[in-house]
Amino acid sequence: MTSRKTDNNKKLASAIFPGSFDPFTIGHEDILKRASETFEVVYLALMINPEKSYFFDVETRLAIAEGAAKKYPNVKVIYDEGMLFSLAQRLCCSAIVKGVRNAEDLDYEIKMARYNKEHGGIETLLLPCLDEELGKISSTYVRSLLKANELEKAASLMPCEAAKIIVQRGFK
Repeated sequence: MTSRKTDNNKKLASAIFPGSFDPFTIGHEDILKRASETFEVVYLALMINPEKSYFFDVETRLAIAEGAAKKYPNVKVIYDEGMLFSLAQRLCCSAIVKGVRNAEDLDYEIKMARYNKEHGGIETLLLPCLDEELGKISSTYVRSLLKANELEKAASLMPCEAAKIIVQRGFK
């Protein structure tokens, strides 16, 4: 049974915030912060699709996620190659948390929410992007800046820890 938020001192049980986080951006961090304020435990789940190719390897993406999450004591960084609803069930999460920047994101996330509810019985909480500037940021855009060697501009769109890790790992 999940608890309901009744006042500012009580939080809902647990949630999973999934993504490929390739790389983790300040938009992701905004959703993570808001989820950490709502739930007792938030699993920041780096989801791996073996059929997809990624810009950064798993270890780098995990290091970036862990760096971004360290300021939130109730956030645990994990990774999984399976189905999201199955992972959420194994972790006994009360909800999946997803960020929505625009109508295109909303259409996609509603389809995914239906799928996860139908197959796993888990609800999805869609958090709208409340900052217009954050709504313009995507991992795809950050990767395009990195590919164009615009590291400084890309770094401004990622948590400080992310940029440090990328530089430490030899990306220039």
